[in-house]
Amino acid sequence: MAGVHGIRNYGYLRDAAGDLPTALRAIEADWSSWIGQGLRKAGGVFVQEPCPVAYYADCVFRGDRMGAQGPARLTPFAEQLLAQWIEEVRTGEPGSASAPLASQGRLTSGVRSMTEWFTERYGQRALSVVTATVSELAAYFDPAFPERREQAQGRVAAVLRERRPRVLLAHSLGSVVAYEALSRDSGLRVELLVTLGSPLAMRTVVFDRLIPPVRGRGARPPGVVEWVNIADLGDPVAVPRGGVAQRFSGVARDHVASIHRVDPHKAKNYLRCAELIGEIKKFVGDRGA
Repeated sequence: MAGVHGIRNYGYLRDAAGDLPTALRAIEADWSSWIGQGLRKAGGVFVQEPCPVAYYADCVFRGDRMGAQGPARLTPFAEQLLAQWIEEVRTGEPGSASAPLASQGRLTSGVRSMTEWFTERYGQRALSVVTATVSELAAYFDPAFPERREQAQGRVAAVLRERRPRVLLAHSLGSVVAYEALSRDSGLRVELLVTLGSPLAMRTVVFDRLIPPVRGRGARPPGVVEWVNIADLGDPVAVPRGGVAQRFSGVARDHVASIHRVDPHKAKNYLRCAELIGEIKKFVGDRGA
């Protein structure tokens, strides 16, 4: 089993004083512990084994412009993604008005009113998570720096080639990196891909920017035998609801979960949830899992 982390993980490298092997040991210990907690809660017999994690946070980290201080600190490209994100969320709500909060050509000019609407509807915590997500997505998707995207995908490919896991768990932005890496190289293979809290179905923000380009409907990557998606009902990143199964063919199961009332996007909570444990139990303990 292996993982691909999501947003807000540069702290592992910062705490390790820039030493990547030390950061890797720390994040792998956390992921292994969280998965183990879920297995024990489910009554499973679990021999603690390290879960290698494809670490790419340093590839997309851009210092104080990463949205830590809120929308005002975003780059222009990230601000555009934030406005598009909120517009997709708003227009996807039942009974929403057809008129957008800001025109497509002037999205960033209306970002303040859009964030005010989003905060009033979903709360400051949700806005903070979405702001952090679009800041890292902007760094990853920025056409002026394609090497960031290539480096991040390279980290995923290296783990898959070196460790040959049967299961790949990809959280948040990591689901985008993993999907592109697996779609780009048909030689990368896993028996089970589990995407957790994934923004892959956000059409203008993510879906339309994927490489290889997706025209119409996406598909399960060629080296993936089975694809399962898990999304918390309150996760502000995993939108639209049910979108992954709707916009990608080959998704075997799309679980709608309720993993945590306060922090529905955290990797810790996804990795311990019953829906994930139910999917991976058959692989745990088997040689090579």
